[in-house]
Amino acid sequence: MKNFIKLLGVCFFAASIFTFNACSNDDEVVVIDVVDGVNVADGLYLAVTGSDPVSGAVLTAETVEDDGFSSQDRAGFVGGYVYLEAGDYNFVQVEGKSITNTWGGATEDVTDAGSSCDFNTYTVVSLEANGAAFNVANSGLYRATFDQLTSEMVVYQIVHPGIIGNATPGGWGEETSLTDGSVDANGGSWSMTDVILRNGEWKVRFNCRWNLARLIDPNGGFAEANGYQMFTNLGGEVGNLQNGNDAPNIAQTEEGVYTITINWSSLDGWAMVAERTGDAPVLTFDPNDYNLGVIGDASAGGWDADRDMLYKLDGTTHKWYGVVTLADAGEFKIRANDAWDFNLGGALAADGVEVTLGEGGDNVATPGAGQYYLVVSTADEGATWQATMTASGWGVIGSATVGGWDADQDMTADGFDSGITTYSYTGAFTEGEFKMRAGDDWALNIGGTLGGLTLDGANVTVSEAGDYKVTLSFDGSLYTATFEAQ
Repeated sequence: MKNFIKLLGVCFFAASIFTFNACSNDDEVVVIDVVDGVNVADGLYLAVTGSDPVSGAVLTAETVEDDGFSSQDRAGFVGGYVYLEAGDYNFVQVEGKSITNTWGGATEDVTDAGSSCDFNTYTVVSLEANGAAFNVANSGLYRATFDQLTSEMVVYQIVHPGIIGNATPGGWGEETSLTDGSVDANGGSWSMTDVILRNGEWKVRFNCRWNLARLIDPNGGFAEANGYQMFTNLGGEVGNLQNGNDAPNIAQTEEGVYTITINWSSLDGWAMVAERTGDAPVLTFDPNDYNLGVIGDASAGGWDADRDMLYKLDGTTHKWYGVVTLADAGEFKIRANDAWDFNLGGALAADGVEVTLGEGGDNVATPGAGQYYLVVSTADEGATWQATMTASGWGVIGSATVGGWDADQDMTADGFDSGITTYSYTGAFTEGEFKMRAGDDWALNIGGTLGGLTLDGANVTVSEAGDYKVTLSFDGSLYTATFEAQ
């Protein structure tokens, strides 16, 4: 509103309104037009109950993650990273320097298993007009979102950022967390020194999470029409971070030792500096000298033919992946280049626990008939070798499948015959795309053409909905598939 103040023969100074007012020699009336109201732009804000909102607590329009790890628009969805002091809050709308709407509501703490760093609890506020204020227990930086379709607000405290990707020390499987830092109302900064970055790609994410999922079926896919997932990761470029999964991975083109600093401010958002401080250690290990495979009387090729594994460099760790079908009785080993010059063995159970294998170690006993996801790795250029084995194998996943991109449809191990192993899945498909991956994990996925599938190959297209049978065959070195209408 406007207040008209009369000043009679008195000098008056108010820095927030003007800088100088000359005094009249006469008793003339000086009229000053003062504009009162909320001193922030139009928008949606988190505000301390009973106080005006501040500009740093605004939530703006965002995209959300769809069921395929990409972005989609969602009408009425806003979000942001805001610093909140402990206290009671309302969600308010500001228009024309006035608060035009106020919301509050009941809160519920929700816990899921989305973070390997155990930051898995967030608060959901069921908003209603003029509802009661809700409490924020701890001062800190928060990821806050409001979804108009469900009338809910999510408030999730950010503890630290981290970097992850095949250019980082932990690869795509293990985040390098930047825990050295702090944040307050003026901003925050986290850093780590002596980080070795290799050529490749990486992203920034928070609390070891890619996203927060709401109304999502734990078994995969959207549980309701209103299900959604909000991003907790950044990509783009070191000097231009962008929110969400559609932001491209950060390209790393110069190997070296770096100091990584990630900053946040309420005005400028997220920014990052990667300062190169030295050369990366020279890698002398050549993975081409270790073309690993599985061999043994428990496998399809017996002791005469290896079942090749597929290689990837994950950060600074060399990894080989494979799915092997084993018989109910027998043994196997892992060897290189179809020869016994280098072979690994030891105690290896199908429990997902990483163990160290020994060169020339004992034969590994089959855990029983079925398909198994096997990962062999070395993080020290062949000085030691580790392995994991889980009782899972191939599955189909994609927008064309009943579980979308969130849930694998397990393939059945059909056994092996004459050195050929086969896996199959029969079910309903819609128009869309799918791939095959192992162990519910993207580390080992194959696609491209059905006649010659390749590691990380393109999605397979389904042009017509219907019931189909997918049969995956492996001859020891090459994967092929058929896709037949039922």
